[in-house]
Amino acid sequence: MFFWRQALGCAGAGLLLAGPPAQAETLPEARALIAAHRLPEAREPLEQLVAREPDNLDARLLLARVYHGIGRRDEGIELLEPTLAAYPNDPRVLGLYGGQCLLRAGELGPGLRALRLARRGRDLLERAVVLAPQDISYREGLVDFYRQAPRLAGGSLALARSHAEAISRMDAVRGGAWEAAILVQEKRFTEAMAACDRALAARPDDYAALFSLGRTVSECGLRLPEGERALRRCLEKVPAPSEPSHAGVYYRLGLIAEWLDQSEDARRLYLRSLELEPSFNRPTEALKRLGASS
Repeated sequence: MFFWRQALGCAGAGLLLAGPPAQAETLPEARALIAAHRLPEAREPLEQLVAREPDNLDARLLLARVYHGIGRRDEGIELLEPTLAAYPNDPRVLGLYGGQCLLRAGELGPGLRALRLARRGRDLLERAVVLAPQDISYREGLVDFYRQAPRLAGGSLALARSHAEAISRMDAVRGGAWEAAILVQEKRFTEAMAACDRALAARPDDYAALFSLGRTVSECGLRLPEGERALRRCLEKVPAPSEPSHAGVYYRLGLIAEWLDQSEDARRLYLRSLELEPSFNRPTEALKRLGASS
């Protein structure tokens, strides 16, 4: 789930310019490192800045983003909890904190802490939607949560569909991608593929539309060569912060390889996914499944 990244913004940038020169350069440099996917290098200067300026909201949001990217989600949650207390109505804080909670809940699996985190994350994202209804990223997080979470934690395909339809009214490609995911879940594969086709027709060669097609193919097994070509095309592009990463692309290519009975290729693709994003648990589970089957 990569929706939380879009919640980061640049509020307060004017205040940063009033500080000493060395400090004024910290946030731009950190943003540049994050944009270049050099997250470990951005961590220490951001930690130093937060220690010096505990009320610096931009620094806190960026550091939480870095913690997420390097797989230290508990530290991100610990950082964002007091941030939320200080900024209870800032949708960026609500969205980022809610997203971190949902991601961590998914990693933990069944258990009381995961259930608490899932419900907290859901409630925070719903508040973010109320405060910033035009920000698609918050709704995307809720669609992903509602369609995957067990009913006990609040999962609901009806609520997922409601948010997906709202997204479609704002962005046909991103909304269509989520509608396709829901249709796959309901085993309505032909309709799901049609939704992907509509998204690509709206924006040909769009990263999100290509990924949506590849994801749908990887889950239903239809039009496998076309899905593989779409995902390979994604690897030639740089995803936006709100879009699935290349780690997700390699994972989907691995699933397609499994459909084609290419187990060794699938293993190689899953390992590449983990190399790019070590905290991504789905390729780990896929590798275990392949090991058991062999």
